[in-house]
Amino acid sequence: MKFLYLSIFLFPFAIIAQNNEAKINLLKIVDVSYERRVAHHFSAGLHAGTGLLKLSDDTQNRLFLKGFGRYYPLKNQNFNKVYFQLSFIYNHDEYFEPSDPNVSHHVGMYDKAGVLAGLGYKFLIKDKFTIDIYGDLGLEFLHPDALIPVMADAGLSFGYRF
Repeated sequence: MKFLYLSIFLFPFAIIAQNNEAKINLLKIVDVSYERRVAHHFSAGLHAGTGLLKLSDDTQNRLFLKGFGRYYPLKNQNFNKVYFQLSFIYNHDEYFEPSDPNVSHHVGMYDKAGVLAGLGYKFLIKDKFTIDIYGDLGLEFLHPDALIPVMADAGLSFGYRF
């Protein structure tokens, strides 16, 4: 029981130790992520967002959730520069087709999930701010019989370390 009380008391202090990074993706509508340093060369994070996209005559509503792990291979790089990324992504897409400009009808839903691998580069600006560029490519496993069972993700994020 003492360990539980001690861990609850010390948890806020563990978060403050410059091991955390909150980011927003500049290429997507609403997209936030959190990354935490977990070992000397490793970090883990969660990436979530939503977006309303206009695709020709129909409208697409998207929700996505992505968990990722990153490996920073260079020594003394302070969790910036080159990294390799392995991630799991889940997308939930809903399609609406407007028959009348004032009314939208629900056409269907489509769920996708996959494992992706990628490469990225993170620029560190004055030990507090970051610019993160990454790209992922992988296979979708909910619909392996699809014509092209490939998923991709890319981003340009601006972050703050705390």
